[in-house]
Amino acid sequence: MPWPRRNPPTTAVAGNPIARTAQQIESESFAPQARTWGPEVFDHIEWRRFEALCEALYGQAGVRTESQSHGADGGVDIWLYLQHASKPMIVQCKHWSRKVAVDDVRAFFGVLKSHDLERGIFATSATFTSEASAFASAHGISAQNREGLLNLIATRTPAQQVLLLETAYQGEYWRPTCASCGIKMVVREPKSGGPLFWGCTNFAKLRCRSRIQLRAAER
Repeated sequence: MPWPRRNPPTTAVAGNPIARTAQQIESESFAPQARTWGPEVFDHIEWRRFEALCEALYGQAGVRTESQSHGADGGVDIWLYLQHASKPMIVQCKHWSRKVAVDDVRAFFGVLKSHDLERGIFATSATFTSEASAFASAHGISAQNREGLLNLIATRTPAQQVLLLETAYQGEYWRPTCASCGIKMVVREPKSGGPLFWGCTNFAKLRCRSRIQLRAAER
């Protein structure tokens, strides 16, 4: 069965070049859904869908999972509760295009120690530097890059892989989520001028100043 295509909303304001530019950027950030698993899926989705995907992936292994959609998480994106294990594992997810550096993994190790835990997973849509991989291996951290995640997905049954793909492409999968409010962001222009950015729609109501820089392909 063909995967359904979702089209981005069209809300351009006639005669307003800034609004048309913002709409064009939002439209260009949309990517049609892939029919099968491949590295392009990670490029299509935003950070919150990546976290949801990781949680579903680990949950398919029979592990009880806990997460939160937004707000301060103390460096823990997913809690994994394994049967017969005295302590849980924690997962940190980074939907990045840049490589994960050793300082990033070292910071996650600090989170592990703060919870008195010895094992954790650092999952990224990108890759790790050699120093980061070495540090992770030496400190009980499973470093899962995009290739590793795709290999893990490949071990799932065809039905499970379909469910994971549906999880990745749920809703407005291309539009960034505000990490503070948990709602979808829109393209905005600074009042003082300058480059456009993804901003929270709660800026006027709650004065949420969360923003995400546009990727090079969206500028």
